[in-house]
Amino acid sequence: MEINYAFIVRRFEEYFDLWSSKVYQYALNKTKSSYLAEETVQRVFIKLWKNMRDKNIDSSIESQIFCITRTVVIDLVKAEYNRKKLLDHDQTVVLRHSPHDDFYAKQLSSTLHEIVDKLPKKRREIFMLSRFSNLSHQEIAKKLAISTKTVENQLTLALKTIRKALLFSILVQIIF
Repeated sequence: MEINYAFIVRRFEEYFDLWSSKVYQYALNKTKSSYLAEETVQRVFIKLWKNMRDKNIDSSIESQIFCITRTVVIDLVKAEYNRKKLLDHDQTVVLRHSPHDDFYAKQLSSTLHEIVDKLPKKRREIFMLSRFSNLSHQEIAKKLAISTKTVENQLTLALKTIRKALLFSILVQIIF
């Protein structure tokens, strides 16, 4: 049986666009951590991608996504609890740094810069002022003579694009 990857990629992107913010909100509500909520979205859609690649899951996609989400949230909360427990128990834990960490950090940084470079000019400028120059939304709005709401909207769109592109990049690396 031949797999139509172009179709699977299109369906995956549709599901991501439709469900990622709902998964994020659910996870944020349960974990009270934006980091864990973002991690949940990443893990849920990686699992969904693997499921889509291996079999047809068009039926009851909503229930499958939230079943995966619930499982991932539980796993992450347990892992976070165990991590905190371990750190509380032994404050002398020394984190090791491997050469692979540098490689992956450089690769991620390179991918991120490529994605940011592809953003529309104004969105890229707003994103860079926010993230690289550490300006507040109000400072950016004043500097560019636009409303704060426009800054917020453009940052939201930029972050959504970046998350989606990074997730897709990770999935491509997993596959190949």
